[in-house]
Amino acid sequence: MKKTQLYILSFCLISCLSFGQTTKDYTDFQTWYGASVKLDLAHQWAVTAQYRMRLIDDASYYRGSYLYGEVDKGLNNTFSLKGSYRLAMVDEGTFQRYAFGIEAKKAIKNFSFTLRPMIQYQSQTFEGDDEQTDSDTYLRTRLTGKYKLTRKLDIYAYTEPFIKLENGQALDKFRNSAGLKYEVFKDFKVNLFYIWQPDYSKKHVHNYHIAGLDLEFTLKPWKSKK
Repeated sequence: MKKTQLYILSFCLISCLSFGQTTKDYTDFQTWYGASVKLDLAHQWAVTAQYRMRLIDDASYYRGSYLYGEVDKGLNNTFSLKGSYRLAMVDEGTFQRYAFGIEAKKAIKNFSFTLRPMIQYQSQTFEGDDEQTDSDTYLRTRLTGKYKLTRKLDIYAYTEPFIKLENGQALDKFRNSAGLKYEVFKDFKVNLFYIWQPDYSKKHVHNYHIAGLDLEFTLKPWKSKK
């Protein structure tokens, strides 16, 4: 078996073992729906905006809306810088999140791998009779593997631990995902995904199982035609 095939099989095996773990702690099933527009600009710049809504409590309760913005600057064929912002307007209050990091990518035939460490700062304002605020800083490192099945269809999986940096380092949550992206037509893809996310920040572990659908549009408004 080729060396690259061993790499991707090992990656998938680790992800599947993680998905297969069970616990007696709290479990919830959620559904996420989103749509994004990416502006693919000249000189390796890109800007992405996304809207997402979430249904929680076994997909029976609308939690709120999430607005995302991200800026990417490619440095070369391997490395790029990333900065992002998220505004969450949910039933508990308003959460703002800022993140900055760097991404490295490597392609091997039909496989591609990316490693993306980011520092994330989150500010939370909880609404109610006694309004409170809270803030946290995390190191989140995502490892992704992708395989191009056909010209239009990709499958992928990633794993991403969130390490809380205040008061000593501690694992806050662990996001694991697998999905597929299908190119419906040029510059429009449908992303179907599943996420298993154990949350260790609570007294008892909370396990979230998430099914999601994203519609992804890409525009190239300022790129000259060749």
